[in-house]
Amino acid sequence: MHPEIPKLLQLQERDQRIRVLQKDLKDIPRHELAAKNKLAGDTAAVEAATQKAKEIEVKIKGVELEIQTRRNTIKRLGDQQFETRKNDEFQALGVEIKRYESDVRALEDKELEHMEELEAAKAVLKEAQGVLAATQARVNDELKALAERADGLKKRLAEVEAERASLAAPVDKSALDLYARIFAKKGDQAVSALENGICGGCHMKVVSGTIQAARSGEVLAQCDSCGRILYLVE
Repeated sequence: MHPEIPKLLQLQERDQRIRVLQKDLKDIPRHELAAKNKLAGDTAAVEAATQKAKEIEVKIKGVELEIQTRRNTIKRLGDQQFETRKNDEFQALGVEIKRYESDVRALEDKELEHMEELEAAKAVLKEAQGVLAATQARVNDELKALAERADGLKKRLAEVEAERASLAAPVDKSALDLYARIFAKKGDQAVSALENGICGGCHMKVVSGTIQAARSGEVLAQCDSCGRILYLVE
């Protein structure tokens, strides 16, 4: 076995851990977004219920305004009726007053209906707010856990990177450069076992000369197919 192989295997183990840690860190924002998206439906339900209640309140105010307008008209007609000296005019004003009083009763009935609708809408809103609050609490816990996980990953990543730097220092520069190029290209491993003439990285059979090179340990043998650095397992 080439003397640099054990060093490269240790280095590779750290690089693989670094890749995993980096991927986990990169996934944190996606998990955070997924957690926040859980609020979307409940928030929309609260907004819809709030809007519904406001619309009913506007209707009630509109009806109240109509009632007050008609009551003002009734008072005005009553004053005119009191002041008139003509019987036919008195009668006509009386008919108008009764019509407006009928309108007021109808509007008051409508107002009661709207008030009942408002109570129902407020109940829906209260329930929606309760669901949102519960979801918000769960999301807050999830976001807190994700933040703690991110902190832990960053700390561990820094530790492994420091270990990696320490392990890389004594490695021959040419061997280290070759390893780094292959690892960057392959993304999983740059150093693989050669067993029964098969590369452990690409699972392709190598030529006998490559097997002999790996056995001699004089040079860093590389797979004929994928270019990975090989060490012989016999």
